[in-house]
Amino acid sequence: MTAPALPDDADQLLRRTAGPYEFLGVRSRDLAGRPAVWEVRAGDGRRLFAKRHKNQLMHRRETTAYQHLAPALGPGRAPLLLAEDTTSLLIVTTALPGTPAITTALTPAEERDVYRQAGLLAARTHAHPVSGGVIGEQLPWSQERERALVRAREAQLSDEDVEVLADATRTEPPHTAPATCHGDFGPRNWLIRRQGDDLIVGVIDFERSQVEEPVRRDLMRVTLQLTPHRPDLRRAFLAGYGRDLTADEWAACRAWAAIDCPAALRWALDHHRDEEVLGYARTVLDQLRRPAPTT
Repeated sequence: MTAPALPDDADQLLRRTAGPYEFLGVRSRDLAGRPAVWEVRAGDGRRLFAKRHKNQLMHRRETTAYQHLAPALGPGRAPLLLAEDTTSLLIVTTALPGTPAITTALTPAEERDVYRQAGLLAARTHAHPVSGGVIGEQLPWSQERERALVRAREAQLSDEDVEVLADATRTEPPHTAPATCHGDFGPRNWLIRRQGDDLIVGVIDFERSQVEEPVRRDLMRVTLQLTPHRPDLRRAFLAGYGRDLTADEWAACRAWAAIDCPAALRWALDHHRDEEVLGYARTVLDQLRRPAPTT
């Protein structure tokens, strides 16, 4: 018998997809506390996830990514989409083996290998054709800047910090070519599994994937939020990515990091003062007080 913890529509989609299953637990909840991701074990032993998106846009982003992008990342690098239902905003996927990079104990050499493989996955993502992809929001820079500064004040940043963000966003950054992007590319969504003496890195959670400039989120996240204090990890990522960033890309990453900072602070405060994301925001503010990097 199916555990009553699953809503009827999720239960029915799972049964149509995998037959009888064993309920393993709720793995994620939305801001209102409602279950949003459920884990089950199918009769053939496979672990599966059912996930309900909070809106049509996220559902379309993730289903599009699973249908077209995920296979291009390589075998075992992303979950497989088994079923989706647009009406209920539900998907069913396989479970990608591994543990999140952010919670996995790694040696410094293993960390560098993880970032090198993450760079490779980013390169494959950004090289994927943009035709048919979901187009990301594109607001005039003045509107992006105004919204970010309003959020900074709402997050109760000091006047000094608000001025740092204002200075960093005063000039619109150079435009770079749009590409298919993950949108939430970082250690929370990098899964690591051990295969003998090797580490294999995969990626999950494509609900923010869309066509946009990689500097907007994917590259900005790695260069300005994750690696400023670990140049070895930045070098490893770029080695996997296959090239260094251009001067225009560095400038754009810096400006977009300033735009993202207040949103990250707001997200962290809404999620019980999430210390990881608060750390990203503090790191960005620290970087913006220094001259812009060029390598």
